[in-house]
Amino acid sequence: MILEQDIRGTIVEASESSGKLFGGRPERLLGLRLTDLVAARAHPELLNAMNRALREGQADIAVDLRREARAPHAILTIKSLPQGGFRTRIRPLLSRAANDAGKPGSDSVEPTPDKLADVSHEIRTPLNAVIGFADALRQESFGPLGDKRYRDYAKLIQESGQHVLSLVNDLLDMSKAEAGKLDVERRPVRVDELVVSCAQMMRLEAERAGLTLSCKTASSVGIHSVDPKVVRQILLNLLSNALKFTKTGGIVIRTRLLDGALVIAVEDTGVGMSGDDLQRIGERFYQARPEGVRGTRGSGLGLALSSALAKAHGGCLDLTSEPGRGTVATLTLPLSEAPAARPRRYRPIEAPASAELAQLDQPA
Repeated sequence: MILEQDIRGTIVEASESSGKLFGGRPERLLGLRLTDLVAARAHPELLNAMNRALREGQADIAVDLRREARAPHAILTIKSLPQGGFRTRIRPLLSRAANDAGKPGSDSVEPTPDKLADVSHEIRTPLNAVIGFADALRQESFGPLGDKRYRDYAKLIQESGQHVLSLVNDLLDMSKAEAGKLDVERRPVRVDELVVSCAQMMRLEAERAGLTLSCKTASSVGIHSVDPKVVRQILLNLLSNALKFTKTGGIVIRTRLLDGALVIAVEDTGVGMSGDDLQRIGERFYQARPEGVRGTRGSGLGLALSSALAKAHGGCLDLTSEPGRGTVATLTLPLSEAPAARPRRYRPIEAPASAELAQLDQPA
């Protein structure tokens, strides 16, 4: 069955087939919300899915339906509409096994020695509930709250929950990568467009900090087979780290092909790191500085995760740095699926930059 809802999730149109699932004429569903059709325990996940659809265009979720429905479970595909609102496709399921197979996050990870993956999955479930209910309060989905402070508190709960969920997801991704369980899905990608899209995502934050952020791509860089999700996650981590520790000046992303490999370097004019710090960068939770130049704090996972993801992609992440002279983080990915020949290196930065990186400054 197909439903259309307004931006608050109220059903404004229902297909004829909806009567087969919920009984009666489709018109009886008009004015209801999606939350009225699913079991109460599924409300947090449903609200989260609607938020994901607003951000990403589409979200899939497996839910338990209300008792009066003629099927106990369903898969919902929620798409956001350009004019606002949603279109939801509901596919009934009779088997809970099929239902569980479609749930986000149901892909199990074999336990690592520290069982981090198992714990991460257990944490994600209640966190999704916290975020979903907080979002329902913030949007006043079921009626006005009254005092404005309630909305402010709900917003803080939601943002805090999303921060913790992001941390848990990073831990899970790192655990998968280190255990060799991370699936790398290569496909042809316009590398320059991928790099520019990452820069655009961070540009507003850079402007607020009074920093410049630019991309310089060699003319030889075109379409190559990489996993865009993995590369994007690495670059966003590197850019976030560069912004956090750069007070003045800016950040440059340089991209080129070198010896059969794709090389992407993120170069900043930040505070830099000592040789001792460089030796430990990449360890879980290790932080060379407890907070950034503008007071922001991190988890100590960004570079460790980026290094693990690069290795899972068959590549490596190198850091060169010196106190007061900035840092260059260089991601090297082989253009074949064979592992990169050289190991990860952390070394002091050469002034003004290594000769290898200087060659990257060749605008297309």
